[in-house]
Amino acid sequence: NGAVACHASSSRHPPNALYFGDGAIQHQQTALWVHQPGDLPFAPSGSSVEVTHCAYSGARGGDDVRPSRSPMWFHMMPGSGITVEVGRTLLASPQTFGHARSKHMHAALVSGDFRSFHRLLRNLTEAEEDAAEVRCWREARPQRRGCFPALLAYDSVQFPGWRRRCFPAPGCSSSELVMLAWGLEVQFVTEQLDHVRCGSAPHALRRCTPTDAPVRQQGPSCLRAARRLPALLAVKRGNRCSLPVPLEPGTFGDRFERRADAEAARLRRALGDAVAAVEADHALNPILRPDGSFFVPASPQPQLI
Repeated sequence: NGAVACHASSSRHPPNALYFGDGAIQHQQTALWVHQPGDLPFAPSGSSVEVTHCAYSGARGGDDVRPSRSPMWFHMMPGSGITVEVGRTLLASPQTFGHARSKHMHAALVSGDFRSFHRLLRNLTEAEEDAAEVRCWREARPQRRGCFPALLAYDSVQFPGWRRRCFPAPGCSSSELVMLAWGLEVQFVTEQLDHVRCGSAPHALRRCTPTDAPVRQQGPSCLRAARRLPALLAVKRGNRCSLPVPLEPGTFGDRFERRADAEAARLRRALGDAVAAVEADHALNPILRPDGSFFVPASPQPQLI
């Protein structure tokens, strides 16, 4: 009890303490996070990095995440078990572009505004924009990034040390990775298994499957299990954390959790009889043994941290 920080006012917890990401819907809400001050990761072009992602759509940090336009964002998190190749990557750091310009670049990509991101990347005024590129942006469907040749030189963008609301107060930083060539922010990792890898980096990486533990945690469970996993709720109660409030039908949270339900149902249909472990919630799913068989665990008696 008391070993897990829950509130933004918890400013006296030591480095390496455990935290819940209660205030960040776009993170794995079933995970405990470790606060580790130090150098923030940067993945050079052609390298791979472990990341975390939870599907999201809506207002985030004052910017709108648009379901049909916003590219897929990851937080660079060593130990997550999910690895992506950054390809040809752009480091959109304040040291390179200045604080104001990199902030506007970040906001443009959050909302999927490739036109504004392209203009900021090349440091153009609206009058200097190419008329043909602007016309393409307004008319093209669905790959608007293809309107701007300068963007085709990059597969991803990294925002190192991006400050966000988390714990301990008044906030913390994590490096963010945006994939330009594939994926949407509204998608779960389970919808992009062709592009992510599991296993031990760098030499034992393999294609992920829906039953891999990291995929289960970052699939629809990143939303669903936060409300439904008894062990998680017990740990929150034991550490005096706020519990998830009931969702009102028709609200944004309810609609988005239904989106997670739909993805879980799609995975069950795709796996046929192997309904196992498409989620991290042991109360809903059996667990996959190494030999490919399944067993259903008894209801756990959670021990508080």
